[in-house]
Amino acid sequence: MEQSKLWRSTVFSGIELLSATFTDFQFKKHWHDELAIGMIEAGAEKVWYRGKNLLVPQQHIIAINSGEIHTGLSGTDYGWRYRMFYFDLAYISVLLKDSFLSVNSIINQPIIYDPVLYYKLLQLHHALELSSFTLTKDTLLTIALEKLFTKYGSTQTYETTKHIDIKSAVIAREFIIEHWQYNPSLSQLEQVIDCNRFQLLRSFKAMFGITPHQFLLLIKTQKAKELLSDGISYLDVSLFCGFYDQSHFNRNFKKVYGISPSNYHF
Repeated sequence: MEQSKLWRSTVFSGIELLSATFTDFQFKKHWHDELAIGMIEAGAEKVWYRGKNLLVPQQHIIAINSGEIHTGLSGTDYGWRYRMFYFDLAYISVLLKDSFLSVNSIINQPIIYDPVLYYKLLQLHHALELSSFTLTKDTLLTIALEKLFTKYGSTQTYETTKHIDIKSAVIAREFIIEHWQYNPSLSQLEQVIDCNRFQLLRSFKAMFGITPHQFLLLIKTQKAKELLSDGISYLDVSLFCGFYDQSHFNRNFKKVYGISPSNYHF
């Protein structure tokens, strides 16, 4: 069954997203003004790009630079399922300006096999489709794009983004603890510390072993478990802890405890 969904992110103005499953459909020669980055979830996609026929298999990343003419069709008899990002070039330059000396928004290879980056991009795509904390979206976007351009782009990073800032990591952690009931963003954390988001994420992970959004999730789910143990209703706990809706609460609680909150018995 062929299906597709194309939408613009409501959080990040410079990102458009596509989720699709195709079997017989074929993209004719075309180009995008944006940088197109996709993850092949199942099957394989056949792409004509820069005069060559390429096959992009499952769990690989496809990267099509802005203005590059290309096609797209199934590389198997049973089609392919994939997710795409279309990143506005000006938006990328602004986002990465604190980490890179220069950002030309060009990726050096069209097919990338990098399981870690693939998973981060997939996480980000899902987070922008489903209800997710702002800190989750901010963090995943920052980590994924920095990794993409550091490893596969023609860029040079600032050395200052690579050092560990213990003080800023601790301040950020305390800020999250004090504001756990709400949904702080990465931009808000930047305002209360002395380093940029790239340094913060690297320092926080080095100090505490998890990212800020994972830390926020752990606090919220622990508080939720305590409230459920006190007999507070499932709905009231969800609202009090700042989850967007019931499915958001259920999904995140299960990630930590392995069961849905409705199945938690005390």
